[in-house]
Amino acid sequence: MSKENNKKFILIVLLGATSATILFMTGVVKPKTLHIIVAGTILIAVTFAAWYVTHKSSNETERKMYQVNDGYINELQKEFNDISFKRLEEVKGTYVTNPENISTYNDSRIFKETQVKRILSSGCAPFVSEAVKSKLSYFSQKEDKDQIYKLDNAQDLQPGERYAIQNIGHATQLIQVPGFNILTDPVFNNLSRLLYPEKTESHPSIEKLPKIDVIIISHNHRDHVDRRSLQKLLEHYETKHWPQPKVFVPMGDKKLFENFGFNQIEEVEWYTKISVTKDIDGTNKTVNFVSIPADHRSGRHGIDHHKSLVTGWVINPEQEDVIFKFSGDTRSLTDENQQATDAVLWNEIRHKKVNQGKNDENIEVPDIICLEPSGPNYTRCDMDITHQSTSYSALLKFIEAKNLAKLSEKSPQEFLEKMQTVMMHHNKFELGPDRFNEGLFVLKKLLKYLDLNEKDLNRELARQKEKLEQNLDKKRLKENTPFTSRPIIATLPRQTSLLVRAKDFIIKELKEVTEKLEGIDKEQMKGYLIENTIFPKIGERLNDEQVVNSKFDVESVQKYSGKSSGHSQINCY
Repeated sequence: MSKENNKKFILIVLLGATSATILFMTGVVKPKTLHIIVAGTILIAVTFAAWYVTHKSSNETERKMYQVNDGYINELQKEFNDISFKRLEEVKGTYVTNPENISTYNDSRIFKETQVKRILSSGCAPFVSEAVKSKLSYFSQKEDKDQIYKLDNAQDLQPGERYAIQNIGHATQLIQVPGFNILTDPVFNNLSRLLYPEKTESHPSIEKLPKIDVIIISHNHRDHVDRRSLQKLLEHYETKHWPQPKVFVPMGDKKLFENFGFNQIEEVEWYTKISVTKDIDGTNKTVNFVSIPADHRSGRHGIDHHKSLVTGWVINPEQEDVIFKFSGDTRSLTDENQQATDAVLWNEIRHKKVNQGKNDENIEVPDIICLEPSGPNYTRCDMDITHQSTSYSALLKFIEAKNLAKLSEKSPQEFLEKMQTVMMHHNKFELGPDRFNEGLFVLKKLLKYLDLNEKDLNRELARQKEKLEQNLDKKRLKENTPFTSRPIIATLPRQTSLLVRAKDFIIKELKEVTEKLEGIDKEQMKGYLIENTIFPKIGERLNDEQVVNSKFDVESVQKYSGKSSGHSQINCY
């Protein structure tokens, strides 16, 4: 037994013996009765011990259904000796992924911009034009429920389905493969009713979810780990008499989840592999979870930054023709960490059951489903420190295909044809100036920039930079809002994007990626971006066939423009 339960066992015996002695000495009980009391006490203690051993044995049996391979990093380093696999070193109780992440000033600027936008859009609404109201509104195109939601029923994987994903909202995704239901970063509520209310509702609800086997966590920010959501899930499971899900968390977060009430928690550093095995209809099936680098910061209370690790995950069902990458919340990785992440992907692909014993050129490439953050995108100088943009998330597949090709005997095209980017981490909370469908606007603009020659692209880059250099956003705010709003506008950071959004970052990222790819055909890039980038609606469930056949509908993304009263046209994006 554990030390704690040893104490309980001894306490029961001592209390029983002490009570019996007092009763005997005071003459309340006779010797014969005393024997009965002592025997009863011993029986209770033994019963407790037996219950504990049985309960522990049951839990241990459950726990044995997964194995933690902390030495996986050594296997990777031995296999790919020209790639560097480094775990983030804990320094004075903190995990800092990037020196730029140490300061949290960008968080305060993002907070100001978010709240000023909300105040202007509500408090100044009667005094501004429809064009300005639309610019400041989260739902800038007056999206109706059919544009926001596709309320598919939650269900177990159906016959004929190889896998499925369902967008519950923000970074909360349901991933399903035969025999396993996996939930990512569960959040079903407001961050704060006053400051960060949810703009859309999660679907399906906790009560409608199928039984979850594993929950994976990228980091402990409140928009990724919500106490009320998790405790409600545990209460629901207790009512249904379901076993608790296993929870895999970054290093430093185990105690947090113990406080929530979870009892099967694994805490991991980067490049840790956890293999979960289940008997499915008489056949053992295994899903591997490998923690991979992310570049972000953790913290839940504003004063506990970096106290725990941040991570992404590769999810590999060994017997299935699919592999997933859940990036969590991250800025773009360094070349070193990106190469190491892609090496993890390739290593897991090679060790799928269907590929065992094959040399690299004969290995079958499965569907590669990359769940990537779609922002927040604006204001870029503040978001770039901690958040990957939509444009980079979309372009990343080309870098990954090149890295995977270099690791194998295959061409980048073989990987590109199998890769799907599923956008997430948007459409639930108002974080900065991003609107509901900001990611769609950004991707459409990226596709437009791919049509420009180098000279025109550089001219457009200069024009977008000018928006920031001339502080056009603040000028437009002052021109299009009442004089009484000036004190509020004065609190904004130096660079803002409430009315005028500078898109220079899209061009910079396009240039950066095309330089790394050395002469890739831009028309080919456009084709892949359209065919292999998905923005699921909230609640939308996509099975393997739907994922492969989904594509980005460029024409459905309408550009809004309007004229403000007495002022020049305000362009929406």
